[in-house]
Amino acid sequence: MAEQFVGQEMLVSQQGALYYWNRQAKSSSAEVDYLAVIDGIIHPVEVKRGATGSLRSLHLFLALYPECGTALVFSDQPYSDLPEQKITFLPLYTAFAATKPSGTRTESGLTF
Repeated sequence: MAEQFVGQEMLVSQQGALYYWNRQAKSSSAEVDYLAVIDGIIHPVEVKRGATGSLRSLHLFLALYPECGTALVFSDQPYSDLPEQKITFLPLYTAFAATKPSGTRTESGLTF
């Protein structure tokens, strides 16, 4: 349910474009729930229910694509930042705002 919620929020914040990543390798597969394009930079996005797991696929993505932006992990846990690992943990309810490009205008004309 949490993944569905984040997906719906991102569908709006990303203006209808929703991407994910998966790697099929011999005897090994990996996937990242979503990819957010924020101001021209791709950020991997993971959604976790409850306590955060190992995030192996996310770490693999970050290793394979070092030029990508900070990974965003949405869960029911409070905000936490691990800059040395290039990962930010955010509450689920921030999915729309966290994945919205900063130059996007609202109906009121405000820029976020």
